Amino acid sequence: MVSEWWNRFLASDPALRRLRNATRVTLATACAIGAAMGVLVLLHRPVTSGMVAAVVAINSITAVNDPTDRERRRTTLLMPVPAVLSLTLATATASAPVLHVALFLPVVFAATYIRRFGPRYFAFGMVAFMGYFFAMFLRPQLPQLPDLLWAAVCGAGSAFLLRFVVLRDDPRGVLERGRRTLRAQVQGLLHEVRALAQQPEAERHRKRLRHRSVRLNETARMLEGTVAELDGLDEAGRELLRRRILSVELTAENLLNPLMRVLDHPSGGTAVPQAVAGLLAVVRSDASEVRAAARSLADRIERDGVRAAGQPDDGASRPRRRDGSVELAMAIRRLGAALAELTTAYGDLGRVGPRTDDTDDEGTGQRSGDEREPDEDRTDREETGLRRPELRAAVQVTCAAAMAIVLGQLVSPNRWYWAVITAFVVFISANSRGELLVRAWQRTAGTMLGVVAGVLVASRITGDATAELLMILCCVFAAFYLAGVSYAGMTFFITTMLGALYGVLGTFDVNVLGVRLAETAIGASAGVLAATVVLPTRTRRLLRDNTEDFLLRLRDLLRSTGTAVGAGDCGDGLREGVREVDDALHSALSSARPLVAYRMPSRRSALDRSLTVLTGCAYATRNLAAVLPPTVDMLDEDTRDRLAELLWAMAETAASMTAEATQGLREARESAQSWADDLRDLAESLPQDPTSLHRTLATLDRLRGLLDDLAEETGLGSTPERAPA
Repeated sequence: MVSEWWNRFLASDPALRRLRNATRVTLATACAIGAAMGVLVLLHRPVTSGMVAAVVAINSITAVNDPTDRERRRTTLLMPVPAVLSLTLATATASAPVLHVALFLPVVFAATYIRRFGPRYFAFGMVAFMGYFFAMFLRPQLPQLPDLLWAAVCGAGSAFLLRFVVLRDDPRGVLERGRRTLRAQVQGLLHEVRALAQQPEAERHRKRLRHRSVRLNETARMLEGTVAELDGLDEAGRELLRRRILSVELTAENLLNPLMRVLDHPSGGTAVPQAVAGLLAVVRSDASEVRAAARSLADRIERDGVRAAGQPDDGASRPRRRDGSVELAMAIRRLGAALAELTTAYGDLGRVGPRTDDTDDEGTGQRSGDEREPDEDRTDREETGLRRPELRAAVQVTCAAAMAIVLGQLVSPNRWYWAVITAFVVFISANSRGELLVRAWQRTAGTMLGVVAGVLVASRITGDATAELLMILCCVFAAFYLAGVSYAGMTFFITTMLGALYGVLGTFDVNVLGVRLAETAIGASAGVLAATVVLPTRTRRLLRDNTEDFLLRLRDLLRSTGTAVGAGDCGDGLREGVREVDDALHSALSSARPLVAYRMPSRRSALDRSLTVLTGCAYATRNLAAVLPPTVDMLDEDTRDRLAELLWAMAETAASMTAEATQGLREARESAQSWADDLRDLAESLPQDPTSLHRTLATLDRLRGLLDDLAEETGLGSTPERAPA
């Protein structure tokens, strides 16, 4: 039981990134406040300015997400600049209330719009907005500007120290923790299968299996990004590690097929959970022990027949059940082989160098797929004007902030800025009005519960400075540990922290937290209204666009792979294309979340089926990356040309469901079917059966079937002939 919960914890936090990030944020906040306030106390300056250090420290860790470590360091060191500029602007205009309030809107617009220039400017926009906001919260005077500058420097310096020195992300450490996470996720898959075996009718276990498969893919993508930052490895070594990560992912995913065959076998009975439990016990062993355990279990089922399956022996049905036990034993042997392959893949991932039996081409660095020419048919979809997402978001946020200012001042002329911050932050990472509505509701609900908790906390610890600071740090840790999984939970702890913070500032009042709740509701309502009325982006439209982007990336992958196959070289570029397809899949899944998670089951079943088909397409492409290279090596030129034609025809099938279609869906389907039949006839004539060609054709058949299902489920490409965009 303990190991199962530990595996769930590891699987829920890939490579412990959320835990490490929350720890960094908490310690950086403590260091920043300590350094800033320590100097302010020595100089007999107001200590409230030290709160700016915490704000800059938090944003310097959570908002700085540049692609390389060097760029992240530079951005962190530059974070005090936008913070001080906005603090100076807010402090200098505080004596002119109308101008002070009016300037908040340009700050909101600029902080949102500059995100278009890259991750660095996203961080700059966040800290600039927070600087202006906290100037309203703390109400500093002009003589305190040096204090604010010192606090901002302390915040960025503490974040730099914690993130890049004390708790830096060593790529090898991330890889090792990710390896443990992959193992924990596979253990979780097996536990869910065992639970499903005990409750075959429970649909929730099947959904959890799909969810765990998606999380496994997320972890693999994260680890592949980490490989690029490994020092001491040449590109060939990095490519070898990427291939091994993909191997672990594919082997783990492929476990589900034999598991489900065992589970769905009519003669399984109680043998299924027993079999899974027995294999779980040896999954950490080496490959030979896993195979031996599977053979032993299969032999016992064959020998004992129906009694091993947990069924009564009534004599009359004994021959039929004996045959069923043989089939069940064969399925368990296949499962043992898959688990053994997974164990071998684990071992490979733990090594940096190649195995003695690694083929020479793994480290050659051939990148034929990467050298493909850009797809000339892919249109440039760069938007301009109000069609640009960043500009639309900036206009929406500014309108929401304007409404929040007007309505917020009706509730509290002194604390209306809480409405503005709510209107601002609900737009972060919300790409459609459905996502924004969900975030607005979660923020309001979290604030509502946080107000109650804040009152209870403050009533207990107000006046005890040590307890108040400890509570603030505990709430900061909990808030940012939950940031990636529960926005409502994050808001709850931030609101609870405010109760302790007001106690530190000596301004705690139950009515203050009540005003906070009212202003949050106003800001959330303003955000929802702006997203609905001002340049709205419908959730279904965004999902359709992301689905089309998925299909276009799949089209590009199949086209480039067909070109490489025709040239007789299917290099490592296929893996690169697979990850692009995975990225597009997760964008589609994310945009569909408001429609799936917050609707009645009867209204989301069709959408669930469509998303399952999309996930299946990505899964098939990952398998294609594993089975295609050895197939290309064993084929003659004529067969390679036919396989290339099949890939090109399937690429047109995917493209026919998008606005960039060059031929109709029916025509593309018929072409793909014709080439598939041709290759299947050729494969059946081969003396060896099955061959890698059989496995490749089976994978492509699965992908073709999924594309057909996607067209039926979504209605994409339903027009027989679509004009090119």
